[in-house]
Amino acid sequence: MTSLLLRISFLCLLVFIGGCGDTGQKSDQAMPNPAHPSFVTRQEWESIRSYIPLDLDMGHQLSGVVPHHLVAADLIADYFQLLSQQQPEVLIIVGPNHENQGAPIITGLYDWQTPQGSVRCEEKIVKALINSDLAVRNEEVLSREHSIGSLVPFVRHFLPETRIVPIIFKHGVSLQEVDSLIKGLRDLTDGEAVLLASVDFSHYLTRSEAEVRDKETLSYMENRDLATLFRLGNDHLDSPASLASAFHWAQAGGGGEFILIHNTNSGILMNSEIMETTSYFVLAFGD
Repeated sequence: MTSLLLRISFLCLLVFIGGCGDTGQKSDQAMPNPAHPSFVTRQEWESIRSYIPLDLDMGHQLSGVVPHHLVAADLIADYFQLLSQQQPEVLIIVGPNHENQGAPIITGLYDWQTPQGSVRCEEKIVKALINSDLAVRNEEVLSREHSIGSLVPFVRHFLPETRIVPIIFKHGVSLQEVDSLIKGLRDLTDGEAVLLASVDFSHYLTRSEAEVRDKETLSYMENRDLATLFRLGNDHLDSPASLASAFHWAQAGGGGEFILIHNTNSGILMNSEIMETTSYFVLAFGD
């Protein structure tokens, strides 16, 4: 026993001398930012990034809408490839809180780990959101949310220097709450960031039923009828608050007109007439 204690004491001394035994509190600047995992494995990412890029010049973008369902990975990649022409310094990503847990509007300060490296959080803006009570920090709920986690690998690949502000909306967030958030974000960013809404549209319908719902949703979007969109359920879209954020951000920046890049559903992509589908829109709002 004495011999064992002596050996342990000697090892501790070596660690101390080698400088690895420092347990003192480090400053925030010295501490690495923890990272949430993304929702794409390295193997999945290798197959996703082999897509053929869309040949389209979008000009300057203010906001956009993409799916978070990875059946639509090529559609997501198309949007990010177009946005890569702009390389924004900050990308605000808003999406649904699928678990419907925690506060109505949630954000977080942690970075995100992807197969190609980490995506950094824009800490200054996130801290200001929290301090102004526009959002509540909840890393636990945020870490499980695929409306953010499915998109960060695309951010890292196409926008490697871009920092993100992740925000998720609980079900039932009102249009007035969205308005307050957008006003606060524009003050914090001087309107220079791009806002991306992570939204899946009709759920659990047949291929033909999904196409009917999508025509209705597209009509509401073309008419800027956000009040009606907020009354729709999961058979039309999963996050009216996120979609409204994209419209309001573009309007506040002097835009508001969108280009429809894609509209399809998983039944079409997987060539099935009988499966329960998810439908997708990819929109880009220019100035």
